[in-house]
Amino acid sequence: MSASEISRLLEQALAAHRRRDPVQVNAWVRQVLTLDPENADALYLLGISAASMNRPDLAVHLLRKAVACNPGHPYYHFNLGSCFSALGQNERAEESLRAALALKPDLAEAHINLGNLRMAQGDPAVAVACYLHAVGLNPDLTIAHYNLGVIFQEHGDHVAALERFREALRCDPDYAPAHMGVAASRLKTGEYHEGWQEYEWRFRLPTHAPRLCPVPRWEGLPPEGARLPEGLRLYVYTEQGFGDALMFARFAPLLRERGGRVLLECRPELSRLFAASSLADLVSARALDDGAPPPFDYDRHVPLMSLPGLLGITLETLPDSCPYLVAPPERVQAWGERLGEKKGWRIGLCWSGNPSTAVNRDRACTVQDLLPLTLLPGITFYSLQKGPPAAQLTRELCQRHDIVSLEAELEDFAETAAVLRNLDLLISTDTAIVHLAGGLGVPVWTLLHTACEWRWLENRATSPWYPSMRLFRQAGAGDWQELVERVRRALDDSLNLKNLL
Repeated sequence: MSASEISRLLEQALAAHRRRDPVQVNAWVRQVLTLDPENADALYLLGISAASMNRPDLAVHLLRKAVACNPGHPYYHFNLGSCFSALGQNERAEESLRAALALKPDLAEAHINLGNLRMAQGDPAVAVACYLHAVGLNPDLTIAHYNLGVIFQEHGDHVAALERFREALRCDPDYAPAHMGVAASRLKTGEYHEGWQEYEWRFRLPTHAPRLCPVPRWEGLPPEGARLPEGLRLYVYTEQGFGDALMFARFAPLLRERGGRVLLECRPELSRLFAASSLADLVSARALDDGAPPPFDYDRHVPLMSLPGLLGITLETLPDSCPYLVAPPERVQAWGERLGEKKGWRIGLCWSGNPSTAVNRDRACTVQDLLPLTLLPGITFYSLQKGPPAAQLTRELCQRHDIVSLEAELEDFAETAAVLRNLDLLISTDTAIVHLAGGLGVPVWTLLHTACEWRWLENRATSPWYPSMRLFRQAGAGDWQELVERVRRALDDSLNLKNLL
């Protein structure tokens, strides 16, 4: 096979890769490697094809062979670094990226990836320098502007964050993460009007597909009045996590007040609570969006988290509806009998949300972090922690710190709500149970990490969403010890004053 024929096969393999056709890439490349096993370009194409099929282990093997055959090609090193990064081998990833930059200093994408590595290693200052270098080389790099916006946003500089998100949208007007970045900054600073509009871009994210329904979506109240057509049947469905559903459930009754008939669909863990709270005319449970139609007829559909935007809710007009959640009375009474005679204060503890979610890494602490609270006298502590993090609370810890674990008995949010109605206070990190307590009107102290979500606004010790809530914010990233000590002192003061809020 002549050099020109090899070149033609490689061009066809590259075209197949651009078409995302790995089978054809393999077919063309194998022909080349049969005659020339050390053809660096062929090994490289096979490697990046493996990476595109989410096989970074195989890609590393092939790309390392390509580098060995031709160590002077910057893109071989660059893509090898990307694959090492995908495998979590950050030191090797950085070595490869720096090798690429030694050969091609203006390779902006390598600077971006170095910034990503630094962010993963908790060094945002160096990450910012990397991203700024990248946009200096190429001002049209959407992802670099977006990453800068995220860092500025997490550090509370929303002016700089919005500037970078706008730059990302200049590069790509349909880049949904940048729109969501704008939404988060606007909502966190209390500018709800634009925030809710931008928040609709969540349905353009690959992780959040819109619900497909055969009837039109409800697009809000008519401009001429604040009433719906009498009896309009609105299919309202929850989305995202449990905390989101609990937080936004307050808006469903507003539709009923305006003449609509609300048919509320939620996950099974919420259905008994929502039914007991009379949030809707009908509450239906569905474990996941399986594409099946709901078991009722309806005229319009609407996602629950779109309601505040459609209803024109601002920070100033946020409805004063707490408590809007109601625990089943018979379960409240049963838990009162189950917990027995009240001796001193009863305080619930929770330290983690779902550990499989990326956001939980920063907003969760451990049960060990909360143990200093148990040294205060006159309190019985109850663990309301669910899921794998509950295993941190061993039988030995329960006995040593006088903590009662209720995990096995909390079958759904209605049951947890009944427990909370028998407690004096909940102390928890940012997870669904704080929304449950706030919606019930139960005193709750929420422990927030430095880059907390938009819903807690900025620099506030209280929440306009939950009058019974106090917010305790980290002084430094990851510093739970100092935060818990502040909570301990506040709790000691409250015990003396007999006042939780």
